[in-house]
Amino acid sequence: TPHYMSPEQAMGEREITARSDVYALGAVLYEMLTGDPPFTGSTAQAIVARVVTETPRPMHAQRHTIPPHVEAAVLTALEKLPADRFSTAAEFAEALADRHYSTAHTVATPAVASRAARRWSPVTAGALGVAALATAAALWGWLRPGPAPLVNRYSLMLRPAEALRPSAIGGNVAISPDGTRLAYVGPAEGGTRLWLREHDKLRPTPIPGTENGLSPFFSPDGKQLGFIVNGRTVRVASLTGGPPITLSDSINSSGGDWGTDGYVYIEVDSGLARIRATGGPIEPVYKLSDKRREIGSEWPDILPGGKGLIFRLRRAGQPPADFDIVAMKMPGGEAHPLIHGVYARYVASGHLLVVTSDGKLVGVPFDPDKLALTGAPVALMEGLLRSGPFELNLAVSGNGTLVYTSGGSTGATRAYWVNRDGGATPVDSTWDPQGSISSIALAPDGKALAVSLLRGASQDIWVKRLPVGPFSRVTFGDTVRFRASWSADGRSVVYISDRASGAGEPQMTRADGTGAPRILFKSPWNFGQVLESGDGRWLVLRRSLSEAGNGDIFGVKAGDTTLVPLLTSPSRESNPALSPDGRWLAYASDESGATEVYVRPFPDVASARWQVSLSGGTAPVWARNGRELFYLNGRQDMVSVDIRPGPGFSAGEPRVLFSAAGYNLGGASGIFDVSADGRRFLLVRPLTGVAETELVLVQNWFEELRARVGK
Repeated sequence: TPHYMSPEQAMGEREITARSDVYALGAVLYEMLTGDPPFTGSTAQAIVARVVTETPRPMHAQRHTIPPHVEAAVLTALEKLPADRFSTAAEFAEALADRHYSTAHTVATPAVASRAARRWSPVTAGALGVAALATAAALWGWLRPGPAPLVNRYSLMLRPAEALRPSAIGGNVAISPDGTRLAYVGPAEGGTRLWLREHDKLRPTPIPGTENGLSPFFSPDGKQLGFIVNGRTVRVASLTGGPPITLSDSINSSGGDWGTDGYVYIEVDSGLARIRATGGPIEPVYKLSDKRREIGSEWPDILPGGKGLIFRLRRAGQPPADFDIVAMKMPGGEAHPLIHGVYARYVASGHLLVVTSDGKLVGVPFDPDKLALTGAPVALMEGLLRSGPFELNLAVSGNGTLVYTSGGSTGATRAYWVNRDGGATPVDSTWDPQGSISSIALAPDGKALAVSLLRGASQDIWVKRLPVGPFSRVTFGDTVRFRASWSADGRSVVYISDRASGAGEPQMTRADGTGAPRILFKSPWNFGQVLESGDGRWLVLRRSLSEAGNGDIFGVKAGDTTLVPLLTSPSRESNPALSPDGRWLAYASDESGATEVYVRPFPDVASARWQVSLSGGTAPVWARNGRELFYLNGRQDMVSVDIRPGPGFSAGEPRVLFSAAGYNLGGASGIFDVSADGRRFLLVRPLTGVAETELVLVQNWFEELRARVGK
């Protein structure tokens, strides 16, 4: 820029040497010592003219504490002729350290001024002045800042048949590197699939072969789309035609990233791995450490050139507010923490974008070479989380287009009674849980409900008395408690406690908050769900979906220490639910390729099996009289199935009751519950609603990001 440009650069000389860099270095040091550059002016032309024609003001007169040898060295570096400067920066450094260094610049005598004046004849000075003005004019054209691109923010409305179908356990939107293509999770017959909206098209179109796909991510050229199916399969779809290809069906991932190095980065059971985008073996990238109690590494973000990796790291006992965003050199570097957050992405403006556990988006200046933050975080917006810390609703293109959905935050949820026709009323209009409800369960007598509540940095079990009554915390401590259910007698709450030792432990505590928690079953395994049979004789336990067991379901008799395998297939099982009479076990499984609801005899589960759902199903819940089974289908409808009385199991045809879209439907249990009379359903939704028919796009967002966060 003009302030630091050497005279030969300003004159347009063809040969520029290292002495020009010495001049620029001298100009910087001059400014550091005096507070101003050697030459200033109101315009670029004025600055360039002074660089070419004038001599810098003596430094000692501006700041008398500057040592004479330092001033002499700086003014030597600022000589007009390159030959009069130091030839290298090393010589400059030596002069700065030499207290005996001096030049004629340190004594401003009339004789020196006279000799300098005699060196410039009127003709030379005039020619030089004309050249300086011409050069200044040219430099003004080159260097003057162009108009800043306009930041365009607008809403992209989606018709109901094309609307967003957000998942609570994956990414819901993606944008191509050039910002011309947008992919999102939308509706499909019997479930969801990925949709594509191109910038020059009025309407989005479904992407063939992407049924049940989540967490889309674009290839670097924007012509292909990677996605995750059922958390276990990573596929790639061509956007120019042709069926998707499967890269691996043995992952354990909620999201991935496609690097410029030709690899797709995903999560596996043991940590993070990568696989060639054209197929091949899985290569380990980061291994979870049992010693450090690490239980999850999600949302990999490979930096440009493949030399660094950003991801989220979770440890046992951590609430979402303490999740770490970490960075590691590639390949084989050590991961080091950067900042707390639930999701992070590096963007080309030189910033790290981080979503916090309360749904805020913050920006932080970031050096991708040093893998280090270089500034303070600045809050940019709120409401980026809809259902919790495993959902993602934003993406940024390489050229600065931001896309996101704003549908509430984990800091604002409410519980509603929903009639069989879909009409909703608040459970208690005066009740504000002041946090995010992640699971909900009615007491057997219907007079209380237990919730798992994320509030600030803690996640604990709370009990609300119905219809109007107190809301009380019943678990306390530094670890996480979640997925509450009730004991058979309704006096206690059963839940999972994420112990500091690393295992999800089934525990029970009194619903009135008195007494100490009781461990129901000790095991080195990490359990994700526990429930007690109606007669209190059995516990049903589901292993964590993030472990090798992949949701295997076990039973254990009260007072016993031996686990009885119930469902231990290679498929992913979830949402076990026992019928009120204890005869039948309902659950969800992806054994057919799509997640469906099944029923088996209990505890003799191997003797028979019936598929209850017809076009996708999850989260089965029994009516209290055992005559109906409810579940959510792939379109997020509440479905009822009549259970016919008799010695064997017999189910009627599924019938849709109402659409549950707009409520929090993510999670492995406790998504909804049913009143004792079967006429009302208990569901949770964000206070601000869910904008499933709207995507927000911001073009040239980097301008706004730089202005607010800096660089």
